[in-house]
Order: sequence, then structure tokens, then C-alpha cells
Amino acid sequence: MARLKILPYYQKFLKDFEKEKEKISKALKGKDIEIHHIGSTAISGLGGKGIIDIMLAIKDWKDLDNIVKKLKNIGLKHIHPKEEGRVFLSKIGDTKLGDSHIHIVKKDGKQYKNLLFFRDYLKNHEKEAKKYFNLKLKWLKEFKADRKKYTKEKIGYIKNILEKSYKK
Repeated sequence: MARLKILPYYQKFLKDFEKEKEKISKALKGKDIEIHHIGSTAISGLGGKGIIDIMLAIKDWKDLDNIVKKLKNIGLKHIHPKEEGRVFLSKIGDTKLGDSHIHIVKKDGKQYKNLLFFRDYLKNHEKEAKKYFNLKLKWLKEFKADRKKYTKEKIGYIKNILEKSYKK
């Protein structure tokens, strides 16, 4: 298993997102979609694994298979098991710092709202973003290469922020 790394924030993350967004927009031209930069690389000053997380919000869930097919054509080959309200695809090493991950969600659904809320919450609460970064460093040290344990801690933290802060 590859060792987890936490990288400092790089201004390049925004440029990498813009490149991916352009590729996705061209591949899905004419589709009713929204493309958002989410995850740690979307938050200035927040370090992370260097993965460019992109949320692709679609209005018509019936068009999902067609959208996934078009994304496969631009290099998103690894499709993870479907979760409730989300399809997750990844592309390895396109950013030279890490991977690109695409989270396909239903526009205005629970996943859509939660992902945008958490991103915006950290953007607007610098102390909380620093706390999150420090926790990620702690989890990295504690769990070393165990991505499952690291991810479990992250999910718990995110759920806690959503529960205590999100006004539904």
C-alpha cells in the first residue's frame, strides 16, 4: 500500500482544477451540469493529499451512465462502488502532485449540499481549516499507510462539522 502524504497548499491546485474542468466541460458539452472544486485543494492554505477533488452535479440522474461513459473517454478509468447519491471516479497522476477525483452527485441532493457546505465552511472559518489540517497530520502519523483508518477519521470529522454547523 502506498504511503499517505500530506502536502502543503499549492497555488497550482487551482490551475490543475481549471484544466480538469475544461476537459470535463468539453466532454460533456450540452449536458446540464455544474462543476465545482471541492476538497482540501479548493481551500487556500489547507494542505492535503494533493488530490484535485471535483464535484460534478447533474440534474438528470437517468443520464448517469452516458456521463460516466464520456468521462471514461477522457481518462477517468477507475470507477468506485456507488454510494448513496454519489458515483466516484478517479484518474491517476494527472496533476503531478496526485490524482483527480470526480464525485458525481444529483444537483441539489444531500451529497451536493453537504460537499459544498463543508468546503465553504472551511473557506470561511480559517481556525477550523487549520484544526482540520493539523488533525490530518496527526492521523497521517498515527495511521501511516492505512488509508481506511485515515479516511474513517476524516469522515467522522466531516460528519461532526455538518451536524453541528449545517442549518438544513
